[in-house]
Amino acid sequence: MKRIGWITPVALAGMLVTTSPAHADQDRWYLTGNVGAGNLASTTLTYSDGTTSESDNVSFDASFAGGATVGYRFTNGFSVEGELMYRRNEFDGVDLGSFGSFAGGDFASLGLGINVLYRFSIGDSGKLSGYVGPGYVYLQEIDIDFDNDGAQEISFETDDGGLQLKFGGRYDFSDRWFMEAGATWFDGGDVRMEIPSDSSQTLSAGYEHWSLSVGAGFRF
Repeated sequence: MKRIGWITPVALAGMLVTTSPAHADQDRWYLTGNVGAGNLASTTLTYSDGTTSESDNVSFDASFAGGATVGYRFTNGFSVEGELMYRRNEFDGVDLGSFGSFAGGDFASLGLGINVLYRFSIGDSGKLSGYVGPGYVYLQEIDIDFDNDGAQEISFETDDGGLQLKFGGRYDFSDRWFMEAGATWFDGGDVRMEIPSDSSQTLSAGYEHWSLSVGAGFRF
C-alpha cells in the first residue's frame, strides 16, 4: 500500500515536466530552510519477541521538526521539490511488562521526500502567495530510543515511508529572497521496528505527525 502511495506525487511531477513551458527566464529554482515544532499522535507501543507480547499507550511532547527543500517552480503555478526532514518527539514513562520499564525516550525519523505543490497569489501586491499539495516521504531511518536515568538503554529501528500534505504561505521581500510559514501532516501508518542486533525482537507503533514551521529561502 505504501509503495502505491508515492505514485501520485511522482506521476504529477512527470506530467508537469512534460506539459510546462520551458522558459528559463520565468521558471525558477529555489532553496528553503525551515524550523518548527511537531506533534506526534498518541499511539500504542507493542513489543514482541515472537512468543510473548506486551503493550503500553504513550503520548508525546511537542518537539523539534526541521529540514530543507530544493524545488523548481513552473510557469503554470506548480512546483516540484525534494525535501529533507528530521522529526523528533520525546515521551515519558513506558511499561512494557516483561520486556522492561523505562523512564522515557524519543521517537525520531529522518526522511527524504518529493512534493508537488500548487502556488497561488493572494492580494494584488504580487508579494504574498499560498501553496498546497501532496508528497511522499521515504523514512531512511525511523527509531525509538528508550532511556533510564538519562542514558539510552535500547533502540528499535527500521526504514519506512508515507504520504504527507503541505500547505502554507510565502512572502517575497525581494526578487530573490522570501519567507514562508506552513503546516505539514504526515502519515506513516503502523511502523514495525527491530532491535538491530536481534531482529526477533520487534516494536510496533503508529506514526502520524503534524508540524508547524517557519523558514526563509532564495531563488537562483
